[in-house]
Amino acid sequence: MGAIRSVMSSARRAHLPATIAIFAALSAGASFAQSAQSPAETENGERAFQLRIASMSAAGARNETAKAEAPGPSWRHTFGSERRTEEKLRPVPFSADVVVIQDVTNLGPVRQMLPARSYRVVASRQILENANPARQGAEVATTAIAVSRSAALRAVAHEHLLELADPPSEASLPLSAAIAVKLLNRNGAFWVITLDVAACPLGSALGDIACEAAKRQLDLVDAWLTNKLAAGETVIVAGRFQRTLGDDSLPGKLGQLNRFPKSEQFTGSCSEDGGGIARTYVLIAPGRQSMPPAELRGHLEPVDDKKPEMGCALLAEVSF
Repeated sequence: MGAIRSVMSSARRAHLPATIAIFAALSAGASFAQSAQSPAETENGERAFQLRIASMSAAGARNETAKAEAPGPSWRHTFGSERRTEEKLRPVPFSADVVVIQDVTNLGPVRQMLPARSYRVVASRQILENANPARQGAEVATTAIAVSRSAALRAVAHEHLLELADPPSEASLPLSAAIAVKLLNRNGAFWVITLDVAACPLGSALGDIACEAAKRQLDLVDAWLTNKLAAGETVIVAGRFQRTLGDDSLPGKLGQLNRFPKSEQFTGSCSEDGGGIARTYVLIAPGRQSMPPAELRGHLEPVDDKKPEMGCALLAEVSF
C-alpha cells in the first residue's frame, strides 16, 4: 500500500512542472490579450487616452425634420390621402467615442442620428426654454454631448455654463450656452466641453454686439478652463468658433492649447459645407505637466452619406 502511494506521489511530482508551465503559458496569453486591448502607453510607461471625437451641427437634421412635418396637400374625397409618413433620419455613418453637437433645438432629431442603443445624449439646460408655451420668437439653438455606450466611458459630472447665453448690454441676440461633461474610464478622468461661439467675422465694426458677445463667451470659457487646469484636470474643448483661428485668436489658456485643425485643409469623404466646418475645432489641455504633448489628427465625414445637405462632421483622433 505504501509502495502504491509512493508511485502516485512520484507521478504527481512529475506532472507538476508541466502543470506550472501550462498555467504560466495561459497567464502570459491572458496578459498579452489584456495588453492588446488596453490603450497605448507613452514612452514613460503611462497609458494614454485614445479617443475619437466628432463635432457636428444638428441644423441639417432640424431642416429635414421641418420638411417632413410641413403640411402637404389634402384631398378629403379619398379616405386617408391626408395621411403623411414621417421620414426618419438615418443614424450617422461614422463611429465616435464622444460627439459634440451644435444647433440643437429638439433632442428628437439628435436621437435619431445618435440612437439611444449606441449613445447617451446630454443637452444644455438651455434647451428647456423651447418647452415654455409662453415663449415667443424662434427656438433657442444650444449644445449637447453624446457619449458612446461602447467606449467604456462613464459620465460622473456635468456643468452647465448658461451664462454664455446671456447677451451683452441687454441686446436681443440669440446665443448658445455651453455644457461640460466629466468622463471616467479605467485610466482616469477628463472633461469635455462643447461651445458654439457667437459669429464675429473678421473686419467687423468696432463695438459690434456679436463680437462683444463672442469675446465675453471666450473669456468665460477661458476662466472655467483655468480653474480646471489649476486643479490638475485634463480638458478637451470642442465646438464651433465661428471664425478661422490664428495664433492670437483665443484668450489666456485657450490660446495655448494644442488644436486641430491648424489649417483649413481637410481630408475625408465629405465636401466642405460652405465654410461652417472650417470654423470647428478640437483643443486639448493635458492636466499634468508630466503628460506628453497631445496628438490630434482627423478628417471630415458626412453626417448622412445619402444627403449632402445634412453637412459634414469633423472627426478628430485624440491621443494623450
